[in-house]
Amino acid sequence: MEVQKTNSNHLTATGLILLVAGQLMPQMDFSIVNVALDSISVSLGANKTQLGLLVSLYGLAFAISLAMSGRMGDRYGRKKLFMYGIASFAVASFLCGLAPNIHMLIAARVLQGIAAAMLMPQILATIHVTLQGELHSKAIGIYGSVGGLSFIIGQIFGGWLISTNLFDLGWRSVFYINLPLCALILYFGQKWVPETKEVSSLNLDWIGTVLLAIIVTLILVSISAGPDFGWNWWVWSLLILALPLMLLLWKVEGDKEAKQQTPLIPPSLLKRPTVILGCGSLMLQVASYGGYMFVVALTLQSGFHMTSLESGNAFVGLGISYFVGSLYAGKLAKWFTHYGFTGVILCGSLMNLFGYSYLYAVISDNAEHLTPWTMLAPMLIIGVGNAFAVNSSLRIGLSDIPQQYAGVGSAFMTTLQQTSIALGTALCAAFFIQNLNAEDVFHLASLKAGLATIAVFISGLFVIHALRAMKIRKQLSVARSNLG
Repeated sequence: MEVQKTNSNHLTATGLILLVAGQLMPQMDFSIVNVALDSISVSLGANKTQLGLLVSLYGLAFAISLAMSGRMGDRYGRKKLFMYGIASFAVASFLCGLAPNIHMLIAARVLQGIAAAMLMPQILATIHVTLQGELHSKAIGIYGSVGGLSFIIGQIFGGWLISTNLFDLGWRSVFYINLPLCALILYFGQKWVPETKEVSSLNLDWIGTVLLAIIVTLILVSISAGPDFGWNWWVWSLLILALPLMLLLWKVEGDKEAKQQTPLIPPSLLKRPTVILGCGSLMLQVASYGGYMFVVALTLQSGFHMTSLESGNAFVGLGISYFVGSLYAGKLAKWFTHYGFTGVILCGSLMNLFGYSYLYAVISDNAEHLTPWTMLAPMLIIGVGNAFAVNSSLRIGLSDIPQQYAGVGSAFMTTLQQTSIALGTALCAAFFIQNLNAEDVFHLASLKAGLATIAVFISGLFVIHALRAMKIRKQLSVARSNLG
């Protein structure tokens, strides 16, 4: 890959620390808000639908802007986009902290998601083009580790910030804490983060990006508004309107690919069975994960009135086991030999289904004296199950992407992942809200509805890969017969 250099194109240890510090904030902000939901609800008078939008719209803005931001970094300079992203993230975080009402907070969260998407693609791209060999491998390992640990840090640190109520800021401190870190990165990044960009850069697919944004927004708004408006005609009309726009997006992207331009979503990729399998698996798995995080966090805070610190601590076991499970997914795939990552997904799906049932049983049986540590065992199981399924789905999808589409394909998978988290959160929140009632003080019926929705996703994932395993087994049987 050719790069245009300014100053030095070598990434030092200091530069890498600054990049992963920038990586930490957007990923941490996915989980840090979960432990602040009840505090925000009380402070700003937000209802459950608005709390769902607070989480899902951040993910949606992040997802839609991601691929375009990566291409802008390639064209205009990765350091430039990274620094602009950090500065924008600081401004958006400041606006989140200042928000006088829930509507302003949701709007600021959208800006925060766009800023996060502006800086995130530049981190991995900079590592790729500035490091080689063992240094490159170590940097990628650090990048992956920070991605896993950011979840744990967000839960624990966010809970601690709100519980200690620093400077009487309450939940606002989870946003203000980003400001000093952003300032340090902006100051030292000018010297230590190298600038790189491609000499021959890809076209920017503005039409595809806008169409995708409209489609996903229509779906998300209709799902989120459904319970509050009784799923009336206009809610369904938004969903129906998304269908012709999907066809239009497919046509626009097909035309761009036919003209040898680079579309946001190359239709040729979605004609490959393995890519379709990976994308479908990823959508089902991460949609369930996003929904799970929201409904459980809200149940613990709103139903059981746990403090932010207690709610955060409840997910520590899940975060640790997810991190460990990610390290062993590839090794387990080798153990499954011919079944590979399909075997790992089947294993992960069964662990998830058991873990969710086990968690509900633990919560309902211990409703009067529930503690974070009471839930440790099911959380550990769920963490490993999700790690197995998420990592395996990504690897299946990326395994059949041609070399010339490596960058675009990776960006598409990441966009799909973040979009599915947002939509999964919205859908599970809708079922959660619809089952709220005054007599159910612990929100157990709502929790059960949310977990049942998640179980449908996971069951679908299991069926898909069970059928694939049967197909592989049949092919092996035929091959052995031919050899015999």
